[in-house]
Amino acid sequence: MRITKDPDLRRKEIIDSARELFQNKGIKSTSMNDIAENIGVAKGLIYYYFSSKEELLKAVLDEFIGDVDEALKNAVNNNLDFYQKLSTILNIYFKSIQANQAILSYLPGDPEMFSLVRNRLSDLAMHHAKDLISLGIQLGILHIKYPDYLLKIIIRGLADIYIEGITEPYVHATLIEQILGLKDGSIKLI
Repeated sequence: MRITKDPDLRRKEIIDSARELFQNKGIKSTSMNDIAENIGVAKGLIYYYFSSKEELLKAVLDEFIGDVDEALKNAVNNNLDFYQKLSTILNIYFKSIQANQAILSYLPGDPEMFSLVRNRLSDLAMHHAKDLISLGIQLGILHIKYPDYLLKIIIRGLADIYIEGITEPYVHATLIEQILGLKDGSIKLI
C-alpha cells in the first residue's frame, strides 16, 4: 500500500535523512539511493523533490543555517546579561560546527558551496553580533568607534583562522576578549 505524505513533511523527511547520512557516512559516500532506502521510498521520489545531490546538500545547509539563526535569535532576545549573551553566541557557533563537522569539512572541496556557507554564516553572525555590540556600547562595556568594521574583522578573521585549523574554542574566545578589550575569562565556554 502506497503512503502519501504532505509534500512539506516529505521534503523535510528527505532533508533530515540526508543530513543524518551526510553526517554519518560523509557526503561523497552517501548516494541518493542511500537516502531513499533510509526513509523507505523509491529513489525517484527523492529526485521529484531535489534534482541532484548538490541541490539536496544546499537544502541541508539551508536547514543548518536556519537552525543556527533560530538559536542565535533566542540567545540575543532572552534575558541574559551582555557577557552571558556573548558566551551563548560563541557556544552556539562551536556546538553547531561540531554537530555538523562532516558536512562542513566537505565544503572546502567545493569552492562555490564553501563560499555560500561562509558568507551566509558570516552575515548571520554580523546581524546578531551587531545588536550585541550595540548593547555593549550602550552599557559602557565596549568602547568602539567603528563597530561594523570591527565586527567584519572579528567575524571574517575568526572564520579564516578556523579554516586554517585553529579550531579550539578557547583560542577564539580569548581573541574576542582581547579585541573587544574585555577581561580575561569574560566569555564562558561550555
